[in-house]
Amino acid sequence: MRIAIAGLLHETNTFADGLTDYAAFEHKGAFPGLLKDQEILQTLRGVAMCTGGYIAVAEKSGMELAPLIWTFAQPSGTVRHAAYTRLSTELLDKLRRALPVDGVLLDLHGAMVTDQCEDVEGDLLQQVRSLVGPRVPVIANLDLHANITARMAHAATTLIGYDTYPHVDYTERGAEAANLMAAILKGAVNPVVAYRQVDLLIGPPRQCTLQGPMADAFRLVHELERQAGIISITLAGGFPFADIRDAGVAVVVTAHADAALAQRTADKLADYLWSRRHDFRVPLTPVREAIDYALRTKRGPVVLADGSDNPGGGAPCDGTVMLAELVQANVPSAVVAIIVDPEAVAQAHRAGAGHQATLVIGGKTDTRHGSPLTLTGDVRWVGEKDFVNKGPMMTGMRVRMGRAAVFVVNHVEIILTENSFQPFDCEALRCLGIEPRERLLIGLKSAVHFRADYQPIAAKIFDLDTPGIHFPNLFKCPYRRLRRPIYPLDEIPANHGPIRS
Repeated sequence: MRIAIAGLLHETNTFADGLTDYAAFEHKGAFPGLLKDQEILQTLRGVAMCTGGYIAVAEKSGMELAPLIWTFAQPSGTVRHAAYTRLSTELLDKLRRALPVDGVLLDLHGAMVTDQCEDVEGDLLQQVRSLVGPRVPVIANLDLHANITARMAHAATTLIGYDTYPHVDYTERGAEAANLMAAILKGAVNPVVAYRQVDLLIGPPRQCTLQGPMADAFRLVHELERQAGIISITLAGGFPFADIRDAGVAVVVTAHADAALAQRTADKLADYLWSRRHDFRVPLTPVREAIDYALRTKRGPVVLADGSDNPGGGAPCDGTVMLAELVQANVPSAVVAIIVDPEAVAQAHRAGAGHQATLVIGGKTDTRHGSPLTLTGDVRWVGEKDFVNKGPMMTGMRVRMGRAAVFVVNHVEIILTENSFQPFDCEALRCLGIEPRERLLIGLKSAVHFRADYQPIAAKIFDLDTPGIHFPNLFKCPYRRLRRPIYPLDEIPANHGPIRS
């Protein structure tokens, strides 16, 4: 069997300033950039991504892969439609030249938005379907933060989302999609899909599957998947920072030749999520309160999650609110990872390692994440740095910091970088000679992904109450296009019910 594979991933924060251009998908920054043809197999073989799962299954089973394009752009603002058109045109042209194929596997995100299209994945899936015809299976993997639409569910043969946040099951979900493709082509499975949308928004910390209501929800997902006739269940928490009609929670259930079973199961899961809606509210802690806890207990590391400035959700990663509090508190041992600030990096490089310098740090992208800080301290290290993720998430992926610096102010180590990336892996510190286990406080520009590598070593974790465009308090998001009413933004009558089809 010959299977076309491709990847087009972007998580679009429509509240971010500016438009995301084609160059962002080409850019070989923290991620590999735009890969084409055999380069996809060479680069992603053994890497913990869904496409890595496709490759692993294919090499084990003898499945022939026809790689098209693959790109993962750093989460950012609304995508320029011309950029998406250029990428999708290249993908579809390569698919057209690869025909005939027995199936198509797509590694997508599910929350990409352009200035002309709210539902990019739905558009792409529909175009792929039109090209290959109604009988060729088209299976897409989606992020747990996908905003799944009816168009997406109807265009694909099925959709398989991640089961984990932090996302530590990329490879498994890609392998699941590839194995399901093989089963369909062998005639062992006849998939039918039920799609349900829930009028519920969930802030990122409460989408974490390690604890709380989302952990309970996925226990139910796995229980329901054990039913005879159920092939797979996708529960998407949604990406609430995309101001589109269909943002929020959705459920996709795939059953074997039994549409009624798929629908009953989707309804049961949607009802459960709606019944737990009050439990998904996000508790946040003021920065100073979290610092005082660490100073009082003297047990570390205490992790401060500055999720509002999370570059993994489109924020600029140059916010200064957390950093200002740490410097002012004069804590005995702290590190902040990372502040993306090419200008400050250049200043540090000009000063040189081992010298004192006065740098203007952060607050340069917009006015929503804190003001620039003028700080005097010691430049401990300057250079250019890459590292390879060794933790449970995106294991094996090479991350390019670009030029970077370690700048120390009042016992606070500030990691400054040129390239933007979410510092969820401990290697982001260790590659610079900073051992996280030895620090009292660790400030991370991350919402949840850091928990995969940091939770086992953390004495305490706080979700911070800081400003930004990835702010877990969704009441502060200036929605204009989102469907209403929706919980928790609106008071909804008890008889409203959870579902929109």
